[in-house]
Amino acid sequence: MRQITLPAFGPPDALRLEDAPAPQPAPGEVLVRVAFAGLNPLDYKLRDGSSGRASALALPAVLGREMVGEVIGAGEGVDLDALGMPVGTRVFGVRDLGDMRGTYAEQVAIPAADLAPVPAGVPEAQLPVFAGLALAGSTALTALEDDAELTPGMTLLVHGGSGGVGQMLVPLALRAGASTVWATGRSANAQRLRDLGARPIAYDTEDWESAIDAATDGRGVDRIIDAHYFDTFVPSLDHLAPGGRIVALPSLADVAPARERGIDARVTKMAPSPQRLAALAAAVADGTLDVEVSTVLSPAQIAEGHRMLEDGHTRGKIVLDLRETA
Repeated sequence: MRQITLPAFGPPDALRLEDAPAPQPAPGEVLVRVAFAGLNPLDYKLRDGSSGRASALALPAVLGREMVGEVIGAGEGVDLDALGMPVGTRVFGVRDLGDMRGTYAEQVAIPAADLAPVPAGVPEAQLPVFAGLALAGSTALTALEDDAELTPGMTLLVHGGSGGVGQMLVPLALRAGASTVWATGRSANAQRLRDLGARPIAYDTEDWESAIDAATDGRGVDRIIDAHYFDTFVPSLDHLAPGGRIVALPSLADVAPARERGIDARVTKMAPSPQRLAALAAAVADGTLDVEVSTVLSPAQIAEGHRMLEDGHTRGKIVLDLRETA
């Protein structure tokens, strides 16, 4: 098979498309022929060694956390029929945080618990959506359900509303009963945020802090989920309502400034499960989630994809087409 390999930490051009032996599924694992793999900011932070998780990579390594494809086999102890994933089933999934094997490959072996079927009837043209659904969607659900503990009637501010996770947070929060969701993003993405149901705050043309103060009469919001963190986390602390909570998405976020002020602060650690993946698939099927795939790249364009990730202004998801890597 073919895969994209990182021989050593470095710039985007360090990534190489190479031949490799097909993986053999271990007990409890499913063998999947990958159609599309999702790209995420963690990928470039692993590639350049800046992520705290980079030390867990055994180089040369394959990057990527999520994918969609077709079941072609399984390891010992896996009853594919009982799981509803017989050979030929289209599945999508995301590797658990402890599994550092990648998904930029024509075939992957992945635990059955990290997969869920793609709903029947999904057209081939929509498969890229499922390549970019599992990681961002599981992160969004974990942030909302486990960390923000959002309940009906609460107000929410999402920093980075037009990014891959942000575009899922907004409709999922509204479905959970949020009374109002504000979302920051560039003015060019304001209409997209409105279409998702958010009240956009264009941080490039207005001061988001003043906008939130005006919109809430100075009370602040009940919950803030911060996908940016670096230049938004500390200022956000002044815009929480009494008893409010802030959730940071970057795994290395330092929430000490909040806790020093007695503010409840959490850092999200994505917790995927078959149940959450199934819920995400259902949310796509019923129209709750409108996952935007902004860019589909060939394997030869992987360096370009990583440069786009590093730029940090990509709207929606970037996915890699692995159906033909010759």
